[in-house]
Amino acid sequence: MKEPYFSSKDLALMAIFASLSSLVGLTTAFIPAPLPGLYGVIAIPVGTIIVLTIRAIVGKTGAATFTQFVSGVISTILPGGPPVIWIIIPSWVLGGIVIDLFFHVTHKEIQDSRVADGIAGLIYNIPGDILLYWAFIMFLGWAWSLPLFLYGFLAIHAILGGLAGVYMPSLLNRLSPVVDMAFERSKQ
Repeated sequence: MKEPYFSSKDLALMAIFASLSSLVGLTTAFIPAPLPGLYGVIAIPVGTIIVLTIRAIVGKTGAATFTQFVSGVISTILPGGPPVIWIIIPSWVLGGIVIDLFFHVTHKEIQDSRVADGIAGLIYNIPGDILLYWAFIMFLGWAWSLPLFLYGFLAIHAILGGLAGVYMPSLLNRLSPVVDMAFERSKQ
C-alpha cells in the first residue's frame, strides 16, 4: 500500500514533469501559424500526456493538481508566458483538480483503462477554458462569440485532450522499462 503523502521522489518527479509541461506551451507558442493559438494542436496533447503520466506514476490523489500548479507558476514566471498571467494558475489548477477528483471517484479497475484516461483528458480542460474565456472577455476585451468559443476552442481542447488520454497508456507502457531501469540504477 502506498503512503498517502508525497515522498521527496514524488515531489521531484512532479516538479520535473510540471517544468516539461510549461515548457511545451512556451516553446510551441513560437511556431508560425496562420491562426492564433494553433500551437495548441501540439501543446494540448503533450500537456495532457504529461499530466496523466505523472498521475499514473505517482498514483496519489493530488498529483495532477500539484503538477498543474507548479506548471502554472513556471509558465507565469518565464518570459513569453500567457497574456492574462494571474488567471493561468487557477485555470490549470482546476484541470488538475478535475483529474484528481475523476480518478478518486472511479473504481480501481476502471482507473487503469484507456477509457478512463480518455475521459479525464476530455474533461480536464473544460473548467479552466471557461475561466480563461471569462478572463479574456473581462480583462482583455476579446469578445469571442459563445458558439465560436464552444466549438472552436472548448471542443478542440476537449478532443485533443481526449485523444491524448487514450494514447497515454501506450506511451506509459513503453516508458516503464526505461523508468524502472533508471530507478534500479539510482538504488545502487
